[in-house]
Amino acid sequence: MLGSRRLSRAEEVFRAGSVSVPVSSRADCPVVVVREPEATDVRPPRLVVGVDGSESSRAAVAYAMEEAALRGAILRVLWVWRRPVVSFTDEEAGLQERRRLLSETVVGLAERQPDVQVSMDVVRGHPVEVLALASVDAAAVVVGRHGRGGYAGIRLGSVPHGLLHRAECPVITVPGTWDD
Repeated sequence: MLGSRRLSRAEEVFRAGSVSVPVSSRADCPVVVVREPEATDVRPPRLVVGVDGSESSRAAVAYAMEEAALRGAILRVLWVWRRPVVSFTDEEAGLQERRRLLSETVVGLAERQPDVQVSMDVVRGHPVEVLALASVDAAAVVVGRHGRGGYAGIRLGSVPHGLLHRAECPVITVPGTWDD
């Protein structure tokens, strides 16, 4: 678990003391970055997890299911879909395909934690903006980490990196190789 001073991206790059992004991008286990103590009074608590069909998002859902069971929390699973500017496919078919993939990602994992109340939704928008908005009354937001190569921010991935700056609650990043 790490604390965060919510540095800007520029401050993060040029400040030697910034550790939340490098640790989140390299750790072999889930990393919790806490900006401030949890201040949500929502009962039961709510966890939000972002998915995109990747193996790392499946790992994030598995982790979030376990956390929800431990906390007696409700789990909100969101697939945030950024519609392409130019699309050559039927938009409704694309939406239905994402709903199908979301269900496939969650159903098997939900069977392991039958007491966890789960809601699933496909939402249009920018993943960082939608998940940051969903974080306002959440106990934590959970995302997979599947960035590639380069400096720490690229290895972390753009969505987890953006949430470290924008989320209103603790951010939990789960590596794609994490095994529940």
